[in-house]
Amino acid sequence: MSKKILTVVVPAYNVEAYLDEGLRSFVHPDIMDDLEVLIVNDGSSDRTEAIGKRYEEAYPATFRVITKENGGHGSTINRGIEEAAGQYFKVVDGDDWVDTTNFCRLIKMLKRVDVDVLGSNYTMIDHTTRKPARLQEQPFENLEYGRVYRLEEIVGKTSVPMHAMTIKTEILRKMNMKMDEHMFYVDMEYITFPIPYVNTFLFFEPSVYRYRLGLPNQSMSIKKMQSNLKNHLHVLLRLEHYVEKMDGKLTEAQRDYMNDILGWMIGSQMKIYISFPLGSGMRKEAIKLDRFMKRRNPGAWKRVKNKAVWLLRYSDFLLFPAAVLAFKHRRNSY
Repeated sequence: MSKKILTVVVPAYNVEAYLDEGLRSFVHPDIMDDLEVLIVNDGSSDRTEAIGKRYEEAYPATFRVITKENGGHGSTINRGIEEAAGQYFKVVDGDDWVDTTNFCRLIKMLKRVDVDVLGSNYTMIDHTTRKPARLQEQPFENLEYGRVYRLEEIVGKTSVPMHAMTIKTEILRKMNMKMDEHMFYVDMEYITFPIPYVNTFLFFEPSVYRYRLGLPNQSMSIKKMQSNLKNHLHVLLRLEHYVEKMDGKLTEAQRDYMNDILGWMIGSQMKIYISFPLGSGMRKEAIKLDRFMKRRNPGAWKRVKNKAVWLLRYSDFLLFPAAVLAFKHRRNSY
């Protein structure tokens, strides 16, 4: 068997309605020898495993099903890192898929370059209409595609989200950190833990990943964000502790890059607090978190870009009720 260029880990929990579309998107004769797809069945109770087995039987040199007890999204990534044979590593969730043509181009690019992280564009697709969602992110619009950057050259300009990230597998093993199990928002751990070992980036213009938007169980809906508030806070505080623990080993650029991610998470946590109705006690929690982060990591505290958070700070959080009322009309979206 030829050496695999890329391992794709597919976290799969009760995704029988979507998994076939995702797995089918990896099937192309030009890339099968270079690709490994690990379908990590996270204790599903539906036909997820059977669907994965179909692909394993049809393409045994490319697809493999790993069935394990339920441990959450983070546990599937941890298992994938342990078992990956590819030089590079990518996560494609079981309810998402890739653009096959652009995915083939991505693998061809990986065969030509030697970089720590490759960031590729992605498209959010409305689950109901099957069309690109109105709101799209453009994380790399201020950078030159196809150019190799040092980390210090991109700090403050971008960070690479999970859906965009393809990373050297050896870096994920070298970092010696596990994603939290039974926890939402571990994508932030996944993109932060490797940074002390990352030096080079390359950005790839074609949109590879297709992110299915609008499923009722997605963790970024307002109701889910509210119910999983403690999960989000846990991940934020774990990452803050990680930056502190690694501080003596970090370059200034690595610390700043990680603090940019923490700054985004602080802003998101504040948005969760103001999404609750008045009288829920969230103003007190917001003040507590803000003062804690300012004391523990002023670099991350200063990197919050959300203007509403800064208005709250300038008012000593006296404007918190106004922020709650302003957010009220957005209660169904995050």
